[in-house]
Amino acid sequence: MTKLHRYTFIGLLLICIVLALVPFEDKINTQLTHMLTVTLAVYAVARGLNAVVSMAQGTELSIEPLGVGVTLAPGEILDPLNDLIEQVSTVLLVASASIGVQKIVVAMGDIDTFRWIIVALSLVSMTTLFIKRIPSKARNILIKIVLIATLLRCVVPIMVLVTNYTQEWLSYDREQAITVLVNTQQEVTVLNQSNSENQSWFEGVKNSLDIDARLEAVKQQAEQAIEASIYILSEFVLVFVLLPILLGFVLLFVMRKLTVS
Repeated sequence: MTKLHRYTFIGLLLICIVLALVPFEDKINTQLTHMLTVTLAVYAVARGLNAVVSMAQGTELSIEPLGVGVTLAPGEILDPLNDLIEQVSTVLLVASASIGVQKIVVAMGDIDTFRWIIVALSLVSMTTLFIKRIPSKARNILIKIVLIATLLRCVVPIMVLVTNYTQEWLSYDREQAITVLVNTQQEVTVLNQSNSENQSWFEGVKNSLDIDARLEAVKQQAEQAIEASIYILSEFVLVFVLLPILLGFVLLFVMRKLTVS
């Protein structure tokens, strides 16, 4: 083994020791708690909108001024939005469960026994670098075990930091999308209330004159809510599906490099 290789391995093993001595749980749990708060807040908005839209589906808003009936069918307009919101709610629920799993994995990686085993193996591996009688194959296997254990312990914290930073970076657009969903919920709530109220003759005439505008307003609000829902769906798929998959491929690549004889 050349001096360059020896010093390289010593440097890597020292990094493993430092990482093993650093607890991740407190810092990472703060990030995970923030991510869970964001996810549950969006989930609450989505479920609230889903509830009022479901109430509006299958109903008709009838206005009969001077005996002439005019009917709105908001349920037909809101049906695509309701289907999409249900999909978004499912993704958000899965994201919440994913955050819980990550908390468990981080806690397992911070177990004192596991961390001290990495430290001990690192020191033993470092010692073998100066003992010529030890077969190089056995030495390399021991070093690889240390490196892989360290990598497995660090992968979830790294993923949490990356995903949390990504969510922070996308926070403005997400808040805009949430505002659209909240406004849509309010509009549909008003629509449901007007459907259940008894209208006077004068109110019926007044509402009938604005029937097309009201129908168009509901349609436009639903279209905006669909766009907002698609954005939220895309963000959480990116953060909780695509980024972990990408990081998983990177991890597999690094582990293959480490396990090459």
